[in-house]
Amino acid sequence: MYTLRTCLPAFHRSWYCLRQLFQRGIVSSTYQCEELWASRLKAPAFNTHSAADLGTQILYRLSNSIPVTPFDYDVFVNKVQLTDNTFLDFLEKIIVKFGKTQSALHVLPSTAHALVRLYMHHNEEARLLDILRRRKSDTCIFLDEVSANLLLRQFLAKKDLKSALNVIWELCLQSYLEENFLRPYLLCHWLETISLAVQLDEILTKHNEEPLQEEDENEEVDFRRVPYLRNPNYDAWFDIARPRLQLGHCCLSLAKALERDCSPSANKAVFSTMPALSSLAPTLRLLGFALTENTNDLLSYLRKAVESPGDFPVLDQQCLTCIGQLIESCATRPEDADVRPGEPSLLKPSEVSAALEKFKPPFFQHLSGRLKPTEKTLHTEIANFVAATTADETILAQEKARVEELYTDFATTRDKVWQREISRIRRKNVLHEVKSKLRELLDEEERLTYFDNLGTIEHRAWLAPRTRRERQWSRLKEWKQELQEHQARKQGSRESFSEV
Repeated sequence: MYTLRTCLPAFHRSWYCLRQLFQRGIVSSTYQCEELWASRLKAPAFNTHSAADLGTQILYRLSNSIPVTPFDYDVFVNKVQLTDNTFLDFLEKIIVKFGKTQSALHVLPSTAHALVRLYMHHNEEARLLDILRRRKSDTCIFLDEVSANLLLRQFLAKKDLKSALNVIWELCLQSYLEENFLRPYLLCHWLETISLAVQLDEILTKHNEEPLQEEDENEEVDFRRVPYLRNPNYDAWFDIARPRLQLGHCCLSLAKALERDCSPSANKAVFSTMPALSSLAPTLRLLGFALTENTNDLLSYLRKAVESPGDFPVLDQQCLTCIGQLIESCATRPEDADVRPGEPSLLKPSEVSAALEKFKPPFFQHLSGRLKPTEKTLHTEIANFVAATTADETILAQEKARVEELYTDFATTRDKVWQREISRIRRKNVLHEVKSKLRELLDEEERLTYFDNLGTIEHRAWLAPRTRRERQWSRLKEWKQELQEHQARKQGSRESFSEV
């Protein structure tokens, strides 16, 4: 095409060099606190039953609609780590059944973290991602900061960028960055995933929608009765399945969080290397608009870059090249096609062409000319930030302390629930024993005084509320008594007549 294509080879060479910088990883082995995590199994709560026995009891109760406490579920999930990976099928059956109960609303925070570490222990990260995707309807499992860091470390070490994107997308769906301050290691993983995922073929190439299959008139239709019908609906957030759109929303979410935490009004930098990222927010926002195929906001934001290039210190030629290619590869729908219910809203080819025309020279040349010559690029800035953050021993100590604090909170919460459960069970047993003895005393009193209070007992029994069956039995007894009296009177009249 035009200038964009001439820049692509240098663009990909720069990304290749940056990938080499990310190979050594971000999170060290000390961050995982393996010894502290393993020490949780020494608590008294884990010395009651084995994982197999406890799982069998839980599955029996769930299958028979008997409530299962979140504490028992948490103990079971934590103890599964002592078994082999063949036990995971049994575990997933319990996860799905428990996720559909009311107790799932009060699940302990340590349960989801234990599940993540369990599947990582057995190298079953792919199955874990499937469980996370079904969190809304079946599993009720959500990620926390530490479990997300451990998963991202694993996926980025394997260069599994699609899975890493799935992890940050799960956090994005939870509105994690909107509700929490940015943390160094999670921010490094988030930036690294964005920097490497933008070069994926699924991101840079055009997404072709599968053509709708026309219904065959001769095909036999099977009609079935169902409880309800769901109207076609597409949620432009939770129903997003294209990696390109997911990556775009992750860029926009991070840009918003950077503008919030790095602004002068915040007056608080969470860690020492964070102020260096304040210049990345505008570029990330541009990439987010391009990835989400929002051409209107993208072009209006690019005009701001033309008017005030000083607000975009990291906007370089490579980013403009990527943005142009993203515009060119937007998914489209036919010109005469309307947006159907239950389907995503796509641009028309004419809208994409109009956006490309505005992005072509002279606009592109004018914007390139206004940019200040600088060696800063989005990817080199990310690489420098990751290198500075991972080399900072103070940040490592702070992040490790957060993990230790999290595991201590898990143990404290579990111990409180354990003591509360013991008190509840003890109280229940005492009440059951007292009521049993009281019932025995009342039965003995009734046996000794029955004949003395026969009239009172029968009168109270008659006044007591009765069930429908008891009322029918009473009416039947009265009818039989009236029939016997009638037969007795009839028999008496016959005897008197015979005497005469």
